[in-house]
Amino acid sequence: MIMNEMSNPQNPLDYLEESSGTRVGFRIRQIRESKGLSQAELGEAVGLNADRIQKYENGVRKPKKELLTNIASVLGVSPLALADPVTTNYVGVLFAMFEMENRYNLRIEKIGDDKNPELCLKIKPQDHLYDYMNEWYEVYSLTQAELEVASSDEERREIMKSYLNWEWNFPKGITDKSDREVQKDRIKKKIEELQKAYDKLDKNDSE
Repeated sequence: MIMNEMSNPQNPLDYLEESSGTRVGFRIRQIRESKGLSQAELGEAVGLNADRIQKYENGVRKPKKELLTNIASVLGVSPLALADPVTTNYVGVLFAMFEMENRYNLRIEKIGDDKNPELCLKIKPQDHLYDYMNEWYEVYSLTQAELEVASSDEERREIMKSYLNWEWNFPKGITDKSDREVQKDRIKKKIEELQKAYDKLDKNDSE
């Protein structure tokens, strides 16, 4: 079983809301320091004192949209570099990946040849995120295997419904692998049935 930061009884939505200021503040501090600005210098540029900037960077307060845009302008970055990523558009997805690169050592790599290039994202096993992604990979792989041997559209819909339910309830789904064993057994039996059917057809063709 993988231990995770969401296993406490706190509502995950409450956690996201309460920690948003801390995440934004971390980004402001990181970029400010990389630009060689002090809190006082940044504050003066946006019309605030150093104490207020410190509160924002510590997550005690969260800057409103207009101020966040102003801070981004002074730092010479996109406002999206400071805000929590929104993954409903391509640019938002890229900023989410940039954050993963920064926090989890995410790496991008091109594989394949010039005619069939693909981009893949890599996480090293040393990072805890790897454990979560490996769980996802195992569930995803099993789901694809089930879909390949499914005998009807209705069966495929049920398989996808089960997979999406796993995603929607993550990380609860990673604490119990009994369903995984049921999946494996179901795939094994389906493959055996298909093999018997194939052998029967092959035998008839040979006669």
